[in-house]
Amino acid sequence: MNEQKSFSERYGKKSSFTSTNPFQNSSYQEYNSQNTNSQNADINNIIDQSPRKAVDPQKRALAQYIYLVKGVDAGRNAWYYVLVERLKVQLFLKALNDDIIHLEKYGKILYSAYGDEPPANITQLVKDEYGIE
Repeated sequence: MNEQKSFSERYGKKSSFTSTNPFQNSSYQEYNSQNTNSQNADINNIIDQSPRKAVDPQKRALAQYIYLVKGVDAGRNAWYYVLVERLKVQLFLKALNDDIIHLEKYGKILYSAYGDEPPANITQLVKDEYGIE
């Protein structure tokens, strides 16, 4: 009578093709160590030359609600990039005429600092993040 062996009996003793790590091979390690630095430099060049990354469509839609507010805080000139909540835009625009305004009541303060104007790198960061041209 012809007995059939189970799957585990037939294949259990065979070595796995993944039992050894191909990256432990000395020739691979030598090749990798020689090329890693030049490959990293090439990747950095590609990243630097690539066009700006795509902007999240949801953030692009919010761009119309970003306002640059300039004023005086604690006796010093200050600027704020504020992302105003859509439903509070009209209230926010009216409140800009008041002497005192609490910006956090109308949305999220993205960036702020003391000074007359925001630095160019912050302005560019906001433009890139929200797709403002």
